[in-house]
Amino acid sequence: MIFELLKQRRRRRLRARPFPKEWLTLVQRHVVFFRKLPASDRAELLGHIQVFLAEKRFEGCGGFAITDEVCVTIAAQACLLLLHRETGYFPGLLTILVYPLTYMVQEDHQVDQHVWEEGTVSRLGETGRRMGSLVLSWGGVKHGAADPSDGKNVVLHEFAHQLDFENHAADGMPGLATREQQLAWSEVMGTEFASLRAADETGIPTLLDTYGATDPAEFFAVSVEAFFEQPRALRARHPKLYAELQKYFRQDPVEYSAEHAEW
Repeated sequence: MIFELLKQRRRRRLRARPFPKEWLTLVQRHVVFFRKLPASDRAELLGHIQVFLAEKRFEGCGGFAITDEVCVTIAAQACLLLLHRETGYFPGLLTILVYPLTYMVQEDHQVDQHVWEEGTVSRLGETGRRMGSLVLSWGGVKHGAADPSDGKNVVLHEFAHQLDFENHAADGMPGLATREQQLAWSEVMGTEFASLRAADETGIPTLLDTYGATDPAEFFAVSVEAFFEQPRALRARHPKLYAELQKYFRQDPVEYSAEHAEW
């Protein structure tokens, strides 16, 4: 209890500090959505960034050098998921590993019911419930920060997984306060996940990335990308999904979206 109180006091002090001017310049230059946020949200986001950078460790991989630009650009996008909510600042995450571009991993691929094949695949990011770390491609991070309306953002995707883990499972459900909220979430997400799987199997075009048909955890992460990057389209095509995410995040990204299309 005392430790928690001290932690909250330290976080309040960090949020109240003047935001370094050089960091603000980096956010304004590289994170396009920041310019469109209401002034109160910009101030809240900058406070969260200060806590995030004080509590998380960054490590470069493949000879990549960690700079303030790298840290601030990642933190600004991750902390968008924290606005307007009581937050533990991704409590299961300790370290963020950053590669310069896509990186290669060994992965088994099922080619038949009883046949698996080893292979190498490229990735932009990954995380896991027991890893304590999150991996990102700096190339992917920069692309997501520069184009906030293409429906693709590796930082939002991987940090959505971290929110998912807050209920101690990778099941596509973040920590929700009440049983009623959990039941409502399960009903909407289950229906939408089944629809995406059916569309993927039949080849029907979808707004949501069909990678979300992999499992409920990936469906949640893909939905978060669409919610923040293509909110008008998501609200028009999947109103119940949009409403559920809006209740959880306590945000309406339509208000600051850079999305161009009209739906």
